[in-house]
Amino acid sequence: MAIARTVDRRLFFLLDRSHQQLAQRAEHVLAQGSGISRSQAAVLIYLGYHDGCTLTELALGTGRKNAAISGLTDRMVEAGLISRQNSYGDRRTRTVNLTEAGWAKREVVMEDFRDFNTKLVKGLSEAEVNTVLKFLTLSVENVS
Repeated sequence: MAIARTVDRRLFFLLDRSHQQLAQRAEHVLAQGSGISRSQAAVLIYLGYHDGCTLTELALGTGRKNAAISGLTDRMVEAGLISRQNSYGDRRTRTVNLTEAGWAKREVVMEDFRDFNTKLVKGLSEAEVNTVLKFLTLSVENVS
C-alpha cells in the first residue's frame, strides 16, 4: 500500500493554491495602484512588447480565449487604453495598439508589478529565481 503524501507536497495543488492567493493579491495591488484588472494589465504589458498584434496573437500571448479577449478589448477601447484597426494586408484581420493613455497606464502597471515581483522573490537567490522561472516555463510543456 502506498503512503499518501500530504497535500502540500502535491505540486499541482500547491501551485493552484499559490496561484489563487497571488492572483487575489495582484488584483488588490492593481486596484490600489493603476485601478485596472489583472486581465487588462496583461493586455497592456503584452502590447508594450507586441504593439500592433492581432487579436488572436493577443489572446495567445495573454493566455486568454478568443471570446474573452474580444469583450476585454471592447472595454479597453471604451476606456481609451487601446485602439483596434484593420490590418493593412488583410481587411478581415484587426490589429490592437496602445493609445497614449494606454502607454501611460502601462507604466503605472509596470511599476505596480516591479514592486510586486520584488516582494515575490524576497529571500530567494538569483539561482533559485532562475530555477523557478525554468520550472514554470517548462511545466506546461511537460504535461502537454
